[in-house]
Amino acid sequence: MARIEVINFLQALVRQSELQTKLKTLLKPEVLAYAEQAGYKFTEQEFDDTVWGIEIYLANKLGENFDLTFSLWETMWGKYYLEYLAANVIDSLSQKEIDEFLNQ
Repeated sequence: MARIEVINFLQALVRQSELQTKLKTLLKPEVLAYAEQAGYKFTEQEFDDTVWGIEIYLANKLGENFDLTFSLWETMWGKYYLEYLAANVIDSLSQKEIDEFLNQ
């Protein structure tokens, strides 16, 4: 299941700050190539679908719309998107919430 692979990859970035630092400035194709070389099995489309899906899931959990007013967008200022995904999205969810997302 590709969604699990994407989540596992993002959780690895949470646990390994040096890896996050290494990857956060790279272009998306380079990040995805690294993930593939590291053994994570997902396509760019599966990555995009999972990332957007978990952001929508988080917005719903917060009782917010996933639009330009979504409060977490403000936390992204001054960060790279990959850094935001790891620190503000994945790391803000419990394993139970991640499992709930994966099972929907």
